[in-house]
Amino acid sequence: MSNEVVGLKLDGTGENTTKPSQPEVQEKEYTEGYFRYDALKDADVNNLPSDSRPTLITLFGISECGKTTFVGSLFAILRRRPNLLKTTFIDSDTLTGFERRVHQRFLSEDGQSVIQRTQRKAGSILNAVLGDVHGDNQHMFVISDLSGEIYLDAISDKSVVVQQTAVKYADKLVIFADIEPLLKAKSYNSYKENFQSLLARFKENNMFPANADVYVAFNKTDMVEPASIEAAKTENGEIDDEKKKEFIKAFEKRKRAIVDIVKECVIIPDDYIYEISSLGIQVGDEDEQLIKLFTELFCKKKHKLLPASYNWIQNLSKNGIR
Repeated sequence: MSNEVVGLKLDGTGENTTKPSQPEVQEKEYTEGYFRYDALKDADVNNLPSDSRPTLITLFGISECGKTTFVGSLFAILRRRPNLLKTTFIDSDTLTGFERRVHQRFLSEDGQSVIQRTQRKAGSILNAVLGDVHGDNQHMFVISDLSGEIYLDAISDKSVVVQQTAVKYADKLVIFADIEPLLKAKSYNSYKENFQSLLARFKENNMFPANADVYVAFNKTDMVEPASIEAAKTENGEIDDEKKKEFIKAFEKRKRAIVDIVKECVIIPDDYIYEISSLGIQVGDEDEQLIKLFTELFCKKKHKLLPASYNWIQNLSKNGIR
């Protein structure tokens, strides 16, 4: 990490220190499934150096909703088109973790099967130090990209819910909703039940953050138009405009139902609801809503007022899954 970032004080306590080496978990052999500079586990977060309290951004959602692809696209934008976010990428202690997600994004973009989504036992914590367009005003962002399988486990297991302190203490929480199952009535019913149960479990256990900015990201918007055309095709291959309108109307109704479920659990303004395509970062044709959400999350600092004695990183580490 650059000298400008590492001056160093841990957790905003004001105590100077030298930069620690990569956490021991990063030194394990490849055969154990780890790489140096890969995503961290919660217990390793304390080794991240920062001279001020980082902003914790937590991505929330069940499997295949596009959280990991979202992170891969973020990193790709930060490296090749940071001007879109009016920011500068300075450094990261988890470059391998980011690169792994970029690779998975490319697999998704090419229509290949993405076998290695974020796994239950894999590290889920990423960090990035960003500056303004001149590289000044540097600030660390910590991203929790927890496995969707763990969120599925939380639906039926309270002990899993209460371990997710990265949700409870998030500064910014992004609730992902997968558009794909909303396109068909059969898949929608099952998805809605799981989505509603997941949010209910977190609410009843008081695990949603009290003062965070909460966003909803309907992901995979690029699937809506092709699905509507396919549903509206007649036997001779023509498009029935009325059938297409009916399809879109049904989809919008299902989407509103998902928003209602979220609003029963957390307070969220309508302008914090986004429809994005995590794959939408083609140069010159970037998804407008995706870039806007990235800007909201990573270019606007959010600091919760906490007592000086409260150490959010220690709390996350001691109570999180190890």
